[in-house]
Amino acid sequence: MKCFLGLDIGTKNIKAVIIGDSGAVLERATVPVYDLIKRPREGFVERDPLMLWDRVKATFKKLKLKDKIEGICVDATSGTIVPIDENGAPLCPLIMYNDSRAVEEAEELRALSHEAREFEKYLPIAPQLVLPKLMWLKKNAAFFSRIHKVLHESDYIVYKLTGVFASSTNTAGKSHALLDKLAYLEGAYRDAGISPDLMPELKPIGAIVGHVTDEASRETGLPAGVPVINGVTDASAGDVTSGALRSGQASVTIGTALTVHVVVDKPIPDDLRRFYYKTYVNNLFLAGGFTNAGTTALDTMSNLLGKSLDELTSLARKIPPGCGGLMACTEWYGVRVPRTYPNVKGFFVGLSEETANPGVIFRSLLEGSAMALKLMLEAVEDVTEVNIYDLRISGGASRNDLFMKIIADVTGKEVRVVEEPDSAIGSAILAMWGCTGEDLNDIVSSVVKIKNVFKPSSEHIVLYSKMTEKYKKIIELLSKIL
Repeated sequence: MKCFLGLDIGTKNIKAVIIGDSGAVLERATVPVYDLIKRPREGFVERDPLMLWDRVKATFKKLKLKDKIEGICVDATSGTIVPIDENGAPLCPLIMYNDSRAVEEAEELRALSHEAREFEKYLPIAPQLVLPKLMWLKKNAAFFSRIHKVLHESDYIVYKLTGVFASSTNTAGKSHALLDKLAYLEGAYRDAGISPDLMPELKPIGAIVGHVTDEASRETGLPAGVPVINGVTDASAGDVTSGALRSGQASVTIGTALTVHVVVDKPIPDDLRRFYYKTYVNNLFLAGGFTNAGTTALDTMSNLLGKSLDELTSLARKIPPGCGGLMACTEWYGVRVPRTYPNVKGFFVGLSEETANPGVIFRSLLEGSAMALKLMLEAVEDVTEVNIYDLRISGGASRNDLFMKIIADVTGKEVRVVEEPDSAIGSAILAMWGCTGEDLNDIVSSVVKIKNVFKPSSEHIVLYSKMTEKYKKIIELLSKIL
């Protein structure tokens, strides 16, 4: 049996998964890394790259089948970078994806660069992007002139394994990698006073970047000469694991946040900037939208009411769809759909003596999150003209079957809950794909399992369609007075 290894470097843990060519998961290993996160100053979020590499090696050494693998692929957080010198030594800690030190530099980039402003149709300018971070380093880091390359977190691990500097346009999306070619937005780099030569060479997703060196083999226990496959970010690896590979399929993750990734044929700018684009497998793209209509409101209400989520779900099952007129917004940190209204935050409309009870309140929150999801899906459909025909959901909230049924009814789409959404599995799939050349859809079909399917009820679709229109009007009216 051939074995393929996926390595997922997350914020809290490193996860490794080995799958066989039959699609079965053969082995797993996990090593925590959250303790490596440091916040030395306000807005700074860092971790030590050498200590991270030590944890990666420890993860590999846990695997009993590591000497059997025939391909490796690595994913990690999006936008986490480390500058290295010409000897490959890190010049400072990894600057994490959520590091926000470059607030002023982001505004400078917007003011300086017409190209960066134009590119906001695909990638909004923010302090978390790579260019503002590099502008900050240029101003504040004495070592800046010694930078040889700036690597994303997964690129750094690939370099440690192979000695090769390389990335994919997906991984380097926050580095202003272009969507239509293996290149960077050079005008933006020029305007920022940063050389694009500092960035790693871009290679196709699924291409062989290099091979495990003798030195890396001694350090990790992996076989020397094993191909290392060019991968994607942790979120995109999770999309692979969802089975969303064709245009019109959507991968939705509902955890603290509610994130939507729709597979589309081509990137068409959203004038309202509700979603962004990333490159994806098979020359396709991901239209990605983020809302805060995840589990924050549900968990907060659970604490407020003094009842567990299971208890509240049980009570909510007894409440008819529509909640007797009670309507809730769960975007408690600012609304993103139908438009971005940061001044409009969570609300209830329609509280009364009849609706002010735990079951109604909780069901209204579930319906509110489902309506936010519906509006994000409709935004992507309207702009891209892609019909979303397959909705795949993962994340902690996917275990709540009432929530999944409400989403099916509100969106009018069949909901498939993915059994085991795991970015490490997604990278293992890419490793198999890159090494064997097999059809990616066939590989995914053998690995990905659907735990449950929820079909919409026609009578509920009509009700929720009317409710969603009211929900939109309420948000638009509130935006004018708040």
